[in-house]
Amino acid sequence: MERELSEIMGTMAALAVAAAGEPDSPVEAEEWISSLVGTWQVGPIPDPDADRLFGSGFVLALEHLGGSGALAVLRALAAVGGESYASLARQAADRLASVGVLDLPWSEGLGQARPVDAMLMCDDEGLDDGVSVMVEFAAPGIETHTLGVYIDHNMGGLVKDAFLAGPLSSVREDLERNAPDRDRIALRDLDLAEARARVRDALEILDHTLEPPVDEDVRPLRAFMYARIRTLPEGGAWGQDKEPEITPEERERLLADFLDSPDGRRWREDDDARYVIELAIDFGADYNHGGPLRWSPVVVEIFMTDWLARKVTCEPEFFERVPDVLRDWVKFAGQRRGVPAAALREAVAAVRAFREEMLDLVNDPETWGPAKTFAMAAQQAGVDLSDPDAVGAFVERHNED
Repeated sequence: MERELSEIMGTMAALAVAAAGEPDSPVEAEEWISSLVGTWQVGPIPDPDADRLFGSGFVLALEHLGGSGALAVLRALAAVGGESYASLARQAADRLASVGVLDLPWSEGLGQARPVDAMLMCDDEGLDDGVSVMVEFAAPGIETHTLGVYIDHNMGGLVKDAFLAGPLSSVREDLERNAPDRDRIALRDLDLAEARARVRDALEILDHTLEPPVDEDVRPLRAFMYARIRTLPEGGAWGQDKEPEITPEERERLLADFLDSPDGRRWREDDDARYVIELAIDFGADYNHGGPLRWSPVVVEIFMTDWLARKVTCEPEFFERVPDVLRDWVKFAGQRRGVPAAALREAVAAVRAFREEMLDLVNDPETWGPAKTFAMAAQQAGVDLSDPDAVGAFVERHNED
């Protein structure tokens, strides 16, 4: 295994050295080495031990090759690589330099960029599907650049997308003039420590999410993002580390408020309708960033085509009722949250838009989660799911099979 790893790292080092002359600036070189590091972070969840193993093996292979190209790659790796092997790269680079190996022109500015300004972009309509944290970096002799990180609240708050752009003032101007939804976004100055806290938390969630469905630029920029946030000041707090728990009593009050509202009164004596709202409240309280009252079109889609399909065991007739009741709940929730009328209409319309897809998915066993699969099998076997003894006996029979 060690020999195979050594051969792989030797090949990778040779390719990296051959390409070391392609970057024209320190920032380009850091972005390039970050992309290279991303090639060995290919597991469903990043593995620190594997990262350390590959990183240290890469350093050894580069030092063995020697020459200006290897020295340049080691310098870039020291600036952007993981903390477990960046110091090894720095030491190896110093050893090569001490015997007369010359640096490439862009090597001097590696790791010198420092944060100078930050901005937060969010929607201005209370939908809160996500935010973009944008931090500007600069240093003498280095082009001013902005790292943008989109944090997706509908995916648990992970890093969904990342990009590099020019100065922050240019990014702001472009957004204010050319963004297709510029009338719906809000831009505000962001404290650098808060920017670090937000991106740090989002990267941590990303690293603990199994096979996250993120943009293709995230993995190549992951090491770059980590390197940049290490230069931001610590101590930032932004009050979103943990969603407040919604107690059973608060959930009951929400249900009662809805049933007393103009939108909910017609459902007071309808048990199925009450259950739809209870499910919507539980979904919002337990799974949705922003709680039970935040319903954007994306949240509606997730609830109808993913959560209901995977988790809820009911007869087909029940799901036929869901859209009518859910439309009234989304309207009530948006009005209570203060969502502008145009945005609220879009969220309500999304219920109708995803109706047919939901009805297809809730009846498709391939979309069911394990708990729903078991419950449906028990129901088909005539088991009373409200009888613990009957359920226990079914489990025993199921395990014997």
